[in-house]
Amino acid sequence: MKITTRLFAFSLLTWAAFYLSSCVDLNFDEPPLEGEDPGLTANTTIAQLKSRLVAPAAFAAIEDDVIIKGVVVADDRSGNFFNAFILQDETGGIEVRHSLSNAYNFFPIGREIYIKCKGLVLGDNSGVTQLGGYTYTQSGSVRLGNIVNPAAFIFRGKKGMIPTPKVKTIQELGPDDISTLVQLNNVEFVPADTVQLYADAAGRRTLNRTIQDCNGNTITLRTSGFATFAVDLTPKGNGSVTAIYSVFGTTKQLFIRESSDVQMIGSRCTGGGSPGGDVITIASLRSLYGGGSSSGPFGKSIEGVVISDRATASIDGRNMVIQDASGGIVVRFTANHSFSLGERVEIGVGGLELSEFRGLLQLNNVPAASAVSKGMGTLPVPRIATVAQINTNLEAWESTLVKIENATLSGGTAGTYSGSVTINDGTGTIVMFTRSAATFSGQNWPMGTVSITGMVSQFDNPQIIIRSPSDVVVSGGGGGGGGANLMTLAQVRALFTGSNTNAPANRQVRGVVISDRTNNNWDSRNLVLQDATGGIVVRFAAAHNFNLGDSLVVNIGGAEISQFNGLLQLNNVPNANASSPGTGMLPTPRNATIAQILTNSETWESTLVRVTGVTFPQGGTYSGSKNITDGTATMVMFTRSAASFASSNVPTAAVTITAVVSQFNDAQLIIRNLNDVVN
Repeated sequence: MKITTRLFAFSLLTWAAFYLSSCVDLNFDEPPLEGEDPGLTANTTIAQLKSRLVAPAAFAAIEDDVIIKGVVVADDRSGNFFNAFILQDETGGIEVRHSLSNAYNFFPIGREIYIKCKGLVLGDNSGVTQLGGYTYTQSGSVRLGNIVNPAAFIFRGKKGMIPTPKVKTIQELGPDDISTLVQLNNVEFVPADTVQLYADAAGRRTLNRTIQDCNGNTITLRTSGFATFAVDLTPKGNGSVTAIYSVFGTTKQLFIRESSDVQMIGSRCTGGGSPGGDVITIASLRSLYGGGSSSGPFGKSIEGVVISDRATASIDGRNMVIQDASGGIVVRFTANHSFSLGERVEIGVGGLELSEFRGLLQLNNVPAASAVSKGMGTLPVPRIATVAQINTNLEAWESTLVKIENATLSGGTAGTYSGSVTINDGTGTIVMFTRSAATFSGQNWPMGTVSITGMVSQFDNPQIIIRSPSDVVVSGGGGGGGGANLMTLAQVRALFTGSNTNAPANRQVRGVVISDRTNNNWDSRNLVLQDATGGIVVRFAAAHNFNLGDSLVVNIGGAEISQFNGLLQLNNVPNANASSPGTGMLPTPRNATIAQILTNSETWESTLVRVTGVTFPQGGTYSGSKNITDGTATMVMFTRSAASFASSNVPTAAVTITAVVSQFNDAQLIIRNLNDVVN
């Protein structure tokens, strides 16, 4: 066999004759249902044809009178297959490359097809054998071209002959199954890929989603951004998927024809509480506990925001407390977890133990795989309550946030937080307990009247657990406290009405740092903070040391809220007013066009966006103001001359940019580092 490059020049008359005859067949000449037999006889199976390609990444010209026959099992109707259809016989399947648009009109699923292969070429694409028309060289590599005159090679037979998919498991799929129709049963999307778009239709980007079986075996489901079902959401349940099996090197892949190929309406795998099931409230889960030990219902999940703080070690490293609108619960993992204060978490509860420890209800022995992060959430507003009310409603309010006002503290170990400290608000007393392992256990609690924000808990008797000293605020004192003193960044932004103002006393904000101090594209006194509601620039009194991705708590009581050349900021914030409890989770950038950014620049200011198809018309280096465009509009991307990458050249091809929306009189984008620019 030899590698050949076929030069082709076909007349428009030949092409038109094929196209018109095909249209006539479809509209007038085609007998109902069965169609016509073209009078050809196959002399080679698809498996035999594919065996001619003996080496990976090779090509084989077909020079003898080979005819194959098969049935189309995937076409381009939905847009998930482009310039190709999948042909299958009883021995295997092959991808047939062609140059037709809307080829499903000629070669639909279920149509019997004969192909005269003499003059065509076999090629290998990362493990998938393809049948094409010729070879050509691009960028030094030999590539397979499409069949540009299908009328000379491809002949239609009967239709309505859709084969039954082969039922396989993920582990059973092998080389003989490539480019064939298969069905996987008892599978589901992994938790992070449930209720997600199949692909990025807006950006026309192909996306991968992961499917798993109940034994943890996984396979990639790949969907084109041009697919008509790209905007459909992946299901949460368990069931079957019918698809074309493919590979990319050693990676197993599936390509569905329509979203109806995915039928997952059953209960998810039950081994250890898999997330992704139907979400129930925490209150409904708590109601299932009847004493002793109970189990969570299969196929169900709970979702809530983490109200405990592992970074301060105020509770055991295996424990976290989550709260939703209905209530809260302690989740005890089999090992230390990594979920942070304010993170939204989904937990599959199927078969997991509901039990009490010293009176405190918990979801016990939760495997790490049973929980998945949903990104940063919004901390619930604490319930303002007296000690007497907490003691009365202990069971109902357990594992939720409360705020006790006008209280005093006493006891403890030498006036420190460590151990049991007594809270007294005049209506009763309750213990505030702090572990000796907590990072702040050796600090002294404040004298005088205080407000306390904490989690309602139990250890045989009622107790309150605070997350950090900022949960204890001296009444009338400056700075920020916890609980109800927490403001969202959207609320802070709403305080500015056009002239300088000040944040209310005893307020704080929490978020994740989305600017990059180490690459110097922001002034050393500035950082950009984002939470689930929005973002804002924090300008400190002196250079700060907070890094990209740090979780940050900033006491803003009395801080100036003002604009600098149109950019809203918290100005001259004392450095001591900010602290980081640890690394946070960076927010997912908003996918947007430049036109959308310009329209929403005030609302989206100081938040992350991602723009695809961006070019730099001016070229040159990053330094200074560079016009960028994505075809919808043009705006400025600004880079400080002090940035570590300022002297690097901007890309010459279209790229995807992740950046912070900013302003300097007009809207502009600011990248953090060169990792924000992706080819």
